[in-house]
Amino acid sequence: MPSLTATTEAVSASTISLKASASLAVSPTKSVGSTLSALRSLYPRAAKAFLQRNVPLTDSLLTSAFSLIEPPPSIAGPDPAASQRRKWEILRITFETTLYSSPPARDSDDLPSPVQANLMLSPEPFIATIHTRSLQLFTPAYPPQKPTSAFLPAQILVTLALASLKLGCTIVGRGMIEDWLARHGQAELADGEGYAKVLELYCLHVLPRLEDWDYAEDFLQYERELSADTRQYMITSVRTLRARAAAAQR
Repeated sequence: MPSLTATTEAVSASTISLKASASLAVSPTKSVGSTLSALRSLYPRAAKAFLQRNVPLTDSLLTSAFSLIEPPPSIAGPDPAASQRRKWEILRITFETTLYSSPPARDSDDLPSPVQANLMLSPEPFIATIHTRSLQLFTPAYPPQKPTSAFLPAQILVTLALASLKLGCTIVGRGMIEDWLARHGQAELADGEGYAKVLELYCLHVLPRLEDWDYAEDFLQYERELSADTRQYMITSVRTLRARAAAAQR
């Protein structure tokens, strides 16, 4: 029969083991919580620095933030950092696109090296580079897979497509949107409002710039996820834009 001392030691060891297990169980949550807290505190500073055109500070805060931000852990699991990931990526794309379109003095010592490297790219590779980076950021880590637009939030796609229009890369923007539409529904990203914004940008801005009027209207005629009113509004808008474009060419 075990002695009282042995039994006490066993209970103590068991208690310590349980405490250790509990500590291990909650530590990821604490880590996620502290990460989210840090990101929330950094964001107002980064947004203010961006609005004030403080390039070094904005870049420094973005670098700090993205050292904490990782892709979603898995397809099916919870993703507490989802909203922060979206906010920071929108800010990063907007910051870099603004710098690209209106760069500060080229000989400025304030420009970080990565920013200088981006300014050396032509518009199409620049947009392609930040698009690929976004795919990598939003594709879940598990199961391992090639980065895909199936997981790209609509807000990020719209930001990227607007950047392509701003830099005169309309064909690149069209390709990004069509790749996203081809994979729409493959991932559980229910966002009807975001989907409508993507189609509005696609049919009322991207395709009209390419003068692909017939395709824009045909696409909307066969589209079945929008509400009937929204679809009709877009079709009417395409026809109005086409008439204005034709009148301007006379």
